[in-house]
Amino acid sequence: MGKINVLGFEIANLIAAGEVVDRPASVLKELLENAIDAGATQITAEIRRGGVLSIRVTDNGCGMSPEDLPVALRRHATSKIHDASDLASIMTLGFRGEALAAISSVSNVTIVSKTKDAEMGTMLLSDCGTVNDLTEVGAADGTTVLVEHLFERVPARRKFLKKDATEAQACAAQAEKTAMSHPEIAFRFVSDGVLKFSTAGDGDMKNVLWALYGKDFASKLLAVRGETDGVCVTGYVGRSDNAYGNRNMQNTFINGRYVKSKTVTAALERAFTSYMAPERYPVSALHLEIDPRTVDVNVHPAKLEVRFSDERRIFDAVYWAVRGALETNTSRPEMSLSHSEKTARAVSGFTPSAARQKGEQLKMPPPPPKPAKNEGERPLDAASVLTPAESLTFLKQMKAATDASASTLSAPHTLPNETPAVREYRVDTPVLGAKPTPAAPTATETPHNTEKSASPTAPAASPVSQESTPAAIPQETAPQTDEAALPAYRYLGCAFRCYLLVELDEELLVIDQHAAHERILFERLLAEQKKEGKIPSQGLLVPLTVPLTPEEYAAAEEAKAELEDIGFTFYPTTDGRGVSLATLPNRVSPAEALDLFTAMAGDLAEARGTPDMTQEKRRERALYQVACKAAVKGGRTYTEEQLIHLVEEVLRLPDITVCPHGRPIAYRLTKKELDKQFDRIK
Repeated sequence: MGKINVLGFEIANLIAAGEVVDRPASVLKELLENAIDAGATQITAEIRRGGVLSIRVTDNGCGMSPEDLPVALRRHATSKIHDASDLASIMTLGFRGEALAAISSVSNVTIVSKTKDAEMGTMLLSDCGTVNDLTEVGAADGTTVLVEHLFERVPARRKFLKKDATEAQACAAQAEKTAMSHPEIAFRFVSDGVLKFSTAGDGDMKNVLWALYGKDFASKLLAVRGETDGVCVTGYVGRSDNAYGNRNMQNTFINGRYVKSKTVTAALERAFTSYMAPERYPVSALHLEIDPRTVDVNVHPAKLEVRFSDERRIFDAVYWAVRGALETNTSRPEMSLSHSEKTARAVSGFTPSAARQKGEQLKMPPPPPKPAKNEGERPLDAASVLTPAESLTFLKQMKAATDASASTLSAPHTLPNETPAVREYRVDTPVLGAKPTPAAPTATETPHNTEKSASPTAPAASPVSQESTPAAIPQETAPQTDEAALPAYRYLGCAFRCYLLVELDEELLVIDQHAAHERILFERLLAEQKKEGKIPSQGLLVPLTVPLTPEEYAAAEEAKAELEDIGFTFYPTTDGRGVSLATLPNRVSPAEALDLFTAMAGDLAEARGTPDMTQEKRRERALYQVACKAAVKGGRTYTEEQLIHLVEEVLRLPDITVCPHGRPIAYRLTKKELDKQFDRIK
């Protein structure tokens, strides 16, 4: 007797159900896709107990006739395709005809449907694949599918389900992705009688993301739009301050279908190189419209994976669309102050009642004891070493000087409705670019009552070198920028020798001097490399020896051409335990070059052989390592003119919003936010 058995219809259905339906979320997915294919503009999904007890999906689509309802529960019954040629250009979400058959075989299903031209609707009752009743009922146009007691008769499958709360979260995630895939459809999702989200169905993807994730999330998104070689890419990506710890917030849709594509993920993350920290992942909701004949969606039972006929074309389209959105971004993150609810009114402006209205009043801690001065320590500011009596005398002198020059004293830079003041600079080591060195102020001028000279003056007689002033900002060469493009601002000062404070209209801009300078340097290095093929280098009279491990040395030799493009020329040492550097990148000091080259060699050794580390990505990473070493440092003291020049560079380049490591270079604090904090407005 033979050993091979032909399985019965019921067993075959259960096996097929295991491929399509493995949890309530997959049931919800199939029902939502059927509603979308039916042309619905409004869809409501309701679940109870995580979908295990019941799942209901209601739509206003085309509906089904009484003749079609029983056939819809049969395997391989579909209205989406008719012959083999239709598989080459699938535009519908469903096409296999397995979803309803698989669902009905493991649950109790009730379907109520009505077409637009029918006077009455039809209700079908099914018990684990067996049709029990088919009757006429009153119903609205469209279809309602109710799935109850999922896996009740398949205990082996039911015991693998998670807790109801976990299954409910999976259903919610599936509903969210479906809502994002079709922003033109109004979705409502209800879990255990509670409305979780509702979308407007107005076709605006940002409104969908607002409804799903809230105002704060939606306000930190950048619009993406581009077309390359017939591939149209639209959607949104998060800014650098709207990142995630994993890839779960990356959503890709191909012709309205949610998919997981390694090609799109690689292009997205490559575009964010130098715009986001390496340990963070960008969030996205990207729609790709492509010729259906160039994509195969019939790869995975759940239809989550796709294959492209030309992967490179998809990669380029996504990369350039996202990169363009990042490079044209001019928004800066806003700094908000926490507020507590009002509980009582203050007795006066200085004597608060028992319960404060907003937050806590500042409590000034006692000054810390002065540390012992160590050898090599940078000198403290003048105010920090004055005694109380000296400080009082100093303040009296400042007040007298202010009264004497009240008619001429003004801020370094004026805001609108103010009279422009004259300011001349003497900058021995400019922050960015060759800048004319103005003459010294006259006897009737003060450093804060001068104006930029209209024409260049002679350079300083004896500029100070970096060796004699370690805190000086490195000198650079840059093209002259348009002065008219500079918005009106007022430089307020530098806090903690790190953060520059700038007043702009109704905003206070707080700039991280290191991050800002690092980004500007990186963009210029990148432009130089693209124009010349390499960045300028500086020769060394005495070669600099860098010890390396055998793995690091091999990786450096393999990437020798790339290292030479960024300014490093080297040859092996006589003992074979490292390399000798003959030239360095133009803006890097010898002391910093040792650490920089060692770090780069280590990165090359670890990344060698991995597919994501291409030549372009390695070169960009090398450039922002160079920029980081050459940029101004936090905690060091620079002249006011140098810092003001850095502020101007930031203001002239509004699209420079993050450093190459992905950190914001500036935050905005609005006057309205401060007024709220101090109860000036409600």
